[in-house]
Amino acid sequence: MKAALLSKRGIFVRPGAATSSLNVYLDDRHLWTVSSDAVARKAGILVPWPDELLRQMNGRSRFDVRNENGDVLDRRVLSFGDSDRPIVLKDADGRTLTVNKWGRLTYSFEQQTRGDKDRLIARTAEVLERLRDFGFDAFIVGGTLLGAVRNGDVLEHDDDADTAYLSKYSHPSDVALESFKLQRDFEELGYWIVRHSVSHFQVMFKTESGHIDHFVDVFTALFKDGQFYEPIHVDTDELTESDIAPTSTLTLGGVELAAPANPEGWLAACYGPNWRTPDPTFTFETPDETVRRFHFWFGRQSLHRLYWDARYQSLSELRGPSDSVKRFAEMLPENARVLEIGCGTGADARFLASQGHEVTAFDFSWVAIDLARQQKDASVDFRVANLYDRKQMLQLAIELRQEERPVYIYMRHAIDGVTNSARINATLLCKYLLRDGSFAFMTSFASPGRGFDMTRPQTWHIPINSIYHTAGDHDLRVRIIRSKTEMSSEGRRMVTDSVIGQRTES
Repeated sequence: MKAALLSKRGIFVRPGAATSSLNVYLDDRHLWTVSSDAVARKAGILVPWPDELLRQMNGRSRFDVRNENGDVLDRRVLSFGDSDRPIVLKDADGRTLTVNKWGRLTYSFEQQTRGDKDRLIARTAEVLERLRDFGFDAFIVGGTLLGAVRNGDVLEHDDDADTAYLSKYSHPSDVALESFKLQRDFEELGYWIVRHSVSHFQVMFKTESGHIDHFVDVFTALFKDGQFYEPIHVDTDELTESDIAPTSTLTLGGVELAAPANPEGWLAACYGPNWRTPDPTFTFETPDETVRRFHFWFGRQSLHRLYWDARYQSLSELRGPSDSVKRFAEMLPENARVLEIGCGTGADARFLASQGHEVTAFDFSWVAIDLARQQKDASVDFRVANLYDRKQMLQLAIELRQEERPVYIYMRHAIDGVTNSARINATLLCKYLLRDGSFAFMTSFASPGRGFDMTRPQTWHIPINSIYHTAGDHDLRVRIIRSKTEMSSEGRRMVTDSVIGQRTES
């Protein structure tokens, strides 16, 4: 009896299958590695295809599933989508994509050339040098450190580089101010920065075609009350300052890079005692207490960003303006100043601009904003901005207030799929920007999607009473002007249009 079976739904792993990992191949190219033991404990015997992979697969190809020894457990031809051509998974630069351990489609170094690795290593060295120039002890960590210690090179299943710097402070507020100052220092040198939390940002590098080549993570490390912390995972009393600095050096792909003074100690603190054993399916099991501590200290500004990036990357065509924006446009005065929150690829923003309005539109997905800016009729101020970043939102509010004209805010399903902290930031934008009779127009789902799933924010909703409650807490008034059941990608759902204004205005 076969230990694993392939189907269009995923991989069926039989109970008690004597294999620690499964490797899926697409036309003899490695596609995906999954830990069968972990999945069996958490989700039964069906390992479904990752959503991002399903959205990209269109064609007919041969799939193999093999155990850790390379033995073929099942082999069959599967068809997805409406094409009979072989399935091709490549990015815009022609690089072969694989599924990483988070279920994302990316290009790992097992598929790439020596030049791809060397380019990432050179840029890692560059980031470390900048951090040292700014006065920090900086060093490689994570999978980059693991590769340097194990075999002196980038791990085959890796797709980025990890660095950290030792903060000069221990109080979270001081650490935050230091990190923001560091971001500004990088940006003044022309680097593109994407922030994930108060203690973590990425230095992004593009290809000549303008797509992401790779990125270098920059984490903050700190000591506080005898404990060593490095968000997003490390929380230990087994490392002292002498284990971190002064830094040592390790060779990665022939290049010497700064490393913690005690690399093995750092790796044990991060990955556990079995860190020397390769496991491409390894994922962190961070204790709840540590998760809460880091979230409370440093927040989280990247929730589901990768999910939305992947959805926008898989779009085959861009949609036109929505019915929602047309209803909003009918309520606007001539030549209005409009701010769109969560604009996606910008169809609604471009429609408003075509009606003679001055529009600023933002989204936290750089993929969406890149697509929006590429349109020939994009007479809109498109920006990458993060609704989870209150500091950034307050800066935007100050900027628009200085124009001394009413601002009208538009949100179409922009607030449904975010958590409460981002919803409150949107409410603050309304509070600070709405004046002189201006208003915010919000279209949102008032009922959950048919396949409600906390990992898929397009299935989320905002109860009507929550809209009233949040607005009231910020001295705003709400009118529900439309409520109708409509068909969506997640089944029939209640959709509402809300108009939000200052409570003190009639």
